[in-house]
Amino acid sequence: MDKSFQIKLSDAEKQKLIARIEQDFQNAKASHMRWSERCASWMKKWEARVSPSSIGDEDKPNQVVPLVQWQTFNKLARDLQALLGDNAEITARATGPSDKGKVAKIGRWMTSRLFDQMEITNPLCEFEFRRILNGWSAAYRPWYKREFDTLVNGKRKRVCDYEGPGFFPLEPDDLVVPAERGVKSLQDFSFIIRRVPVTVDDLQHGDGTLYQGTSDPEFVKKAIDWAQTGQNDYTMSSDPVRTERERSEGVDYDSYTLGRRIIWTWEWYGKWRMLKGGDAEENELGKRDQYESDIVIRFIPGMREIIGCQDLLELYPKMRNRRPFVESTLIKDGTYRPKGFGALLGDLEDDATANSRLFASAGELSVWPIIFYKPGGGMKPGNFRLSPGDAIPTEDPASVNVIKLNPNLDFTIARQQDILSVAERVTGITDQSLGRAIDRPSAPKTATGQLALIEEGNVRAYLDATILREDMEHIVGEIWELDVDMVPNTEPGLFFRVTEEQADGLFDVRQGGAYMTPKEFGGRYDFKLKFATTVYARQAKKQEFLAFYQAAVMNPLCMQNPKALWTLLNMLAKQFDIEFSDVIPKPADLDQPKTPEQEWVEMLEGQEVEPNPMDDDAAHIQAHIKQLEDERKDPDRDVQAIGLNVKHVLAHQQQMRTKQLMQAMTSQLVQQITPPPGQQQAQQLAQHVGLMQQAYGGAPPPPQQQGAPGDVPPPDQAFGAQAAQQPVEGQM
Repeated sequence: MDKSFQIKLSDAEKQKLIARIEQDFQNAKASHMRWSERCASWMKKWEARVSPSSIGDEDKPNQVVPLVQWQTFNKLARDLQALLGDNAEITARATGPSDKGKVAKIGRWMTSRLFDQMEITNPLCEFEFRRILNGWSAAYRPWYKREFDTLVNGKRKRVCDYEGPGFFPLEPDDLVVPAERGVKSLQDFSFIIRRVPVTVDDLQHGDGTLYQGTSDPEFVKKAIDWAQTGQNDYTMSSDPVRTERERSEGVDYDSYTLGRRIIWTWEWYGKWRMLKGGDAEENELGKRDQYESDIVIRFIPGMREIIGCQDLLELYPKMRNRRPFVESTLIKDGTYRPKGFGALLGDLEDDATANSRLFASAGELSVWPIIFYKPGGGMKPGNFRLSPGDAIPTEDPASVNVIKLNPNLDFTIARQQDILSVAERVTGITDQSLGRAIDRPSAPKTATGQLALIEEGNVRAYLDATILREDMEHIVGEIWELDVDMVPNTEPGLFFRVTEEQADGLFDVRQGGAYMTPKEFGGRYDFKLKFATTVYARQAKKQEFLAFYQAAVMNPLCMQNPKALWTLLNMLAKQFDIEFSDVIPKPADLDQPKTPEQEWVEMLEGQEVEPNPMDDDAAHIQAHIKQLEDERKDPDRDVQAIGLNVKHVLAHQQQMRTKQLMQAMTSQLVQQITPPPGQQQAQQLAQHVGLMQQAYGGAPPPPQQQGAPGDVPPPDQAFGAQAAQQPVEGQM
């Protein structure tokens, strides 16, 4: 960003804003904590961590059935394969006619921007994981400058290696929104608070573009003293999701960050009426703007210091959604935060875990027998396990009674399979769709039943993919708008990597890439996300295309068209990842006839058009005469186009007369030729061919020798003239 757009605030105005921010946070804190605690419970199920057994139950089974974990894994793998797999790409669609010719280049730019420059793959995986587990996910999407320190001539220098859109997935703990009914977007809430941990160095380096006054030595000393107290965000009792994750990692971050100069800051996005001058109460309209401004306040709650104030309209003047956040949900059910796999499968996992532990306990009863003994027999009471070769001394062996249990585990097996079947119906991820055999008691046993189950899974997968695609296209569109708003207007533009094969001749490529010019950033486009195809889908597509190819090459339309045959064979080669154009180059285009409308458009552009021998001359002449009449009536008629059209009509008339002459000569030739033997028939044919050559401007026929025995008399010499003088239908 070339400008900081920092708004200077008076001390009185700062105190009013601080009071507003703290009040907003307290009003939203209760609902925010309830949401974070629910996300923490789902995170615990994702971790599948085994809780310690209670006292006295140390020997009882305590394993967990990781239902949430494996279904989330499978769903994440499916989505990322579709988003990031082979032949997945971003395509652009112009919203105006002037931008239509640039869509290929814009699509390649956005693909390079996201995956090469922004390196969005890993952040997108984290974003999609939270979307699946929690049902909702959000990311911070600012204009971002990545900088680091280096040495130049022995001196420290800060350099930038990337400037552009950023994509940073947010923890559920770190985004605080109010409890407002009917709101379905982060852009529509009355306010948003983003909690950000930063270092003192971050505050100093961000001066100007993000913060104001943070490089002042007095402020830096004050910030260091606050950071070394070891206090994080004093307004939050805990971060449930972060705590749960850190417990699984086995790292105590609170003790690690003690004295590490970590400071929690808030970014408050909300509405505020700006002062016209002087001082005034919050709602005193006479001294404030009539309309509220959408602003961002950067605030350190522990120190009660405002370190930045910016107007989002000045930061992002061309964007529709100015708050730098994007979000996505697992399903669109009318709620702001719909259910994810954690909520859908949590109770089923608890039931499956209880059933699995019962199964294990019943199995142990059949392995470790129950023993009844006489109190005075010499055995010691208490649980024990037998091992091979054990000899247990006792005074009265006959008093020891061993009971072996044979539990019926059919019910627990059926119950477990039923629970898993319900989970698959809820998520749409079945064993069959994952390439595993179905072993459910109620699984279909016929081929028709199997296909019906697969089709059911495909329908559900299509629903999930549709929602994911729509959300991702919206995110890509916002990244494009951010580029349009913030990219520097300098020539030759921004370089991006693209190969000549990817460009496909649609735009210039040199030295391994191309440039996006400022003019090209001025267009408006919609973006479509083309999902990758799976290995199995590609194999099926190969077989379908092979069947089509075999039928197409047998069609006379293709058999007589070399370009069509080459195109079909090239498409078939691409299905097998073969570069057919390297073996046989593409043939030249055949001369295809044009419609009268296409010819008229070329004439209006000043081009001279020659008639095609395959044209229907009479129909073309009639259409062109109608075009001439319409154009002559136009006050702003194009005189040049009228002249070209008249010349074109005359050429059509000449071509039509030539075709008629050819037809008449051919008919006369057929009548003249009789079936005399050998030499006579050849001489007669040669004479008529000579006449045809003469009619078309060729050499005259050779003189005939009179009186030779067996010669055929020469045909009527006036045949050519008579045929040429025959009236022509449609002649002007």
